[in-house]
Amino acid sequence: MRNLGSLGIVTIAAIGAACSSSSPSKPSDGGPSDGPAALAVTHPNPLISRAGHVYPSTAGNLIEGNYHVGNWDVGTTFPSSAAIKLTAGPTRLLLSWDDGGTYNYQDPTTTTVYGFPGAYTIETSANSTTGTDGDWKNVVTVTGNQVRTRAHSFDFTGMIWVRMTITAAPPNESSNGVELGQIDIHDISATPTGLPDDTWFFMGDSITAFAYDRALAHQPSFAAAINTVFPAYFPAMINGGIGGEKSSDGLARLAADLLLNPDFRFWLLGYGTNDAAGDQVPVATFQSNMQSMIDMLKAAGRIPIMPHLPYSGDGNHDDIPTYNAAIDMLTASNGLLTGPDFYSYFMTNAATAFTCGCSGGRTTDNLHPNDMGLQEMNTLWATDPAITALYH
Repeated sequence: MRNLGSLGIVTIAAIGAACSSSSPSKPSDGGPSDGPAALAVTHPNPLISRAGHVYPSTAGNLIEGNYHVGNWDVGTTFPSSAAIKLTAGPTRLLLSWDDGGTYNYQDPTTTTVYGFPGAYTIETSANSTTGTDGDWKNVVTVTGNQVRTRAHSFDFTGMIWVRMTITAAPPNESSNGVELGQIDIHDISATPTGLPDDTWFFMGDSITAFAYDRALAHQPSFAAAINTVFPAYFPAMINGGIGGEKSSDGLARLAADLLLNPDFRFWLLGYGTNDAAGDQVPVATFQSNMQSMIDMLKAAGRIPIMPHLPYSGDGNHDDIPTYNAAIDMLTASNGLLTGPDFYSYFMTNAATAFTCGCSGGRTTDNLHPNDMGLQEMNTLWATDPAITALYH
């Protein structure tokens, strides 16, 4: 069940912040202005949920690594809980969940969404034996949620269980109700306060929304590819793509996205393709919007990175090299890490990265990559020299 949305250039309403017990935090050491050494990922946050045990057994595949599908079918029965038993030891965790099939990170409230919860709690326990008995401590409460994937950090000292309880669906949920795809739990004990080192928020347009959903057709994901080369590390990922967005839309929602994602350190900005289309946003305006986003992210202690925009063969994006030149200027003038060169890859591999069929009945249009091209975007991030240099 996937809501692929429109692949055309559309306007998406600015994101609204949901209410949560979490609050934004700044890094406890270093930041993007402190030089390359301060950007290094020196504190791993290993993924520990894959070795856990889920109760009830009907939600057992909730931690097995199959994202963006309905692994935990909650439906419309609330409250509904899934508890995960972990090995004792971690003192701080980061729990992230993803939905069962919504395409955009956030849609207008008039648009039907598929799978994600509108309200939920997260609790921990030291003495439960079944995931239902024992004493439980509430560590996160969320109401009014409107995004398809989210993460929360919390204290886990002396605990062995985590339980997520869905208490409501959003008003615009499909009649199928809540269907979560996956819960990942990362051990972030190595950073007892502040931002975890190895957290990545992918923000951008429809190409972003497709590429970083971690669906089976797009594996290995960026996180899985990094883990293969650097086994001590397993990045936490959030896909914040919204179809049709221009740089002005990203700027308009960035403040709210920062509030929603207080634990995410690297912000990968995939904007410009829609700016370059048709009635073209002037390059100077695009550059100004991106500079404002960079300034906002740096002020919040985050690390912005921009890749080159992908090549498109649809005849409506011939000026993309000019926008990529602006990205180069922004990267240099702000002292940013360089991102991967998607333009060269897709221009060189257009015959195979655009032209075959895709999963979910989607077809390509010489603008949106096919499944192979989308997966390769993950690999290009994970093999980019500026990114691999962060890991030790």
